[in-house]
Amino acid sequence: MIQKISKLLSFVLILSSIVSCVCHQTKFGTRTEIYDKKDSLRSLARIKAIKNLDYSDFKAGKFDDGKVAVNYRFLKPSKIKQDKKYPLILVFHGSGAVGTNNTSQMGVLSKIWLLPENREKYQAYVLLPQFPVRSSNYHLDESRNVKVSESNEHLDLVLESIDSLIIKENIDPKRIYVMGFSMGGATTSNAISKRPDLFAAAINVSGISQFDKIDKLTKMPIWIVHGSLDTDNFPQSNFKFYDEMKTKGNVFLWEYKDKYHNNILSAELVDEIPKWLFKQTKN
Repeated sequence: MIQKISKLLSFVLILSSIVSCVCHQTKFGTRTEIYDKKDSLRSLARIKAIKNLDYSDFKAGKFDDGKVAVNYRFLKPSKIKQDKKYPLILVFHGSGAVGTNNTSQMGVLSKIWLLPENREKYQAYVLLPQFPVRSSNYHLDESRNVKVSESNEHLDLVLESIDSLIIKENIDPKRIYVMGFSMGGATTSNAISKRPDLFAAAINVSGISQFDKIDKLTKMPIWIVHGSLDTDNFPQSNFKFYDEMKTKGNVFLWEYKDKYHNNILSAELVDEIPKWLFKQTKN
C-alpha cells in the first residue's frame, strides 16, 4: 500500500512539473522570468528528434530579381483544400546558416513544422529563406545605449516575393507569421519594421531589435524570447524594445534566467510556438 501511494505521489509531482512548465504568461505587457537550470531528458530528446527529422517535403526554390538572389525551402500544407486559405510562416535562420547550399537553414524552428502532430493540427505554408550574406547587421544606438539591427536588399527581395506567393498559393493574408533565432530574430525585427502591414504576429528569439518604426508596431502581437546569460547577442536590445512597447503595444517577454545563446530552444518553447501563433489574426 505504501509503495502504491509513493508511486502515485511521484506521478502527481511529475505531472505537476510538466503542467507548470507551460504556464508562463503570454499576456501582453508581461515579462516572465523562467528558471530552467537543466533541460529535462525529455526536452533534450525531443529537440534531438526534431533536428533529425527528414526535410524532403520542403521543396527547394530561388528568389531572383536580377540584382540579388535568395535560395529558399518551401513547405505546403499536407492537405490543401482549394476553397480554403492557410497561414504562411516565415522562418529566418541564424548567422551559422549563411550560405547558398539551401540546407543549412533547416534548424529547429524550421523543422518543428514537420512534426506529425503539427502537420496535422497546424496546416500551413512554411517559407525558409537562406541568405547568402548576413541578413542583419548591428550598430550601437547611442540614444538608447543598446545595439540595433539593420537589414539589406536580400530581406527586401524576400518580402517582395511574399506578395507574389500570396497570389500564387492559397495563403491567408491575415495570417502571415514571422519568426527567427539569433540573426534570424534580428531579421524578424527588421521585417516587421519594413512591412508592418504584412504580418499578423512575430517571434524574436535571441535577436537584436529594430526601433525605427516602433510606433507602427503597436497593434502587432510580438513575442520576445531571450536568455539572460546570452553573450552572443546580449539581451539588452530586446529588453529595451520590450520596455518601450509594454504599455503601448502587444508585446510580452520570456526571459530565461539560466540560459545562454545556443541552448535557448527547449521543447517547452517549440511546443508553445504553434499554439500561440495560430491564435493570432490580423484585423
